[in-house]
Amino acid sequence: YRLLRSIHKVAGLVGSIFLILIACTGFFLALKGRMEWVRPPTASGTASASNAGRLLNPDEAVQAARAAGIPTLQSMGDVDRLEYHAKKNVYKILAKTGYDEVQIDGTSGKVLSVGKRNDQMFEDIHDLSFFHPVLRETALPVIAVILFVLGTSGVTMYFVPIAADDASNANNIAPEVRLKLDLQ
Repeated sequence: YRLLRSIHKVAGLVGSIFLILIACTGFFLALKGRMEWVRPPTASGTASASNAGRLLNPDEAVQAARAAGIPTLQSMGDVDRLEYHAKKNVYKILAKTGYDEVQIDGTSGKVLSVGKRNDQMFEDIHDLSFFHPVLRETALPVIAVILFVLGTSGVTMYFVPIAADDASNANNIAPEVRLKLDLQ
């Protein structure tokens, strides 16, 4: 029982560090749509592509984003993701590094917005890849095992004394009362 308490104490200390980290980043990820500094709102293009005529192709949208002069978006290799939002006729181009985002009008190619995607940073912190890409595949499974041990040891330490107390009370009942309980 003492060994279990020691394991529980160490697992709790290690696990709590990661639980605090995951809770803080999870809070911001859950509210990213409500906080503009976490994720910039999607701007609206001049008109929908179906009404305005020709839609920019993705290469043209990336060229327009590169023309914005952001150091982390200088070549096609710097692009992490390209999204097209048809309802607003907007391309979003996200950089691989620096969490930069450029929003481009889907018809004119005009830069509508330049901002930081802090939600991407929070995701990277949340899954530990912010610190090193390998941590996501190596440390997260270890942390999962630690949290599992923490939970099972905590439940065990909670219920073992209760079960032992019930067993001890059952042995202290007078034989005639125990017989009546068994008959019911």
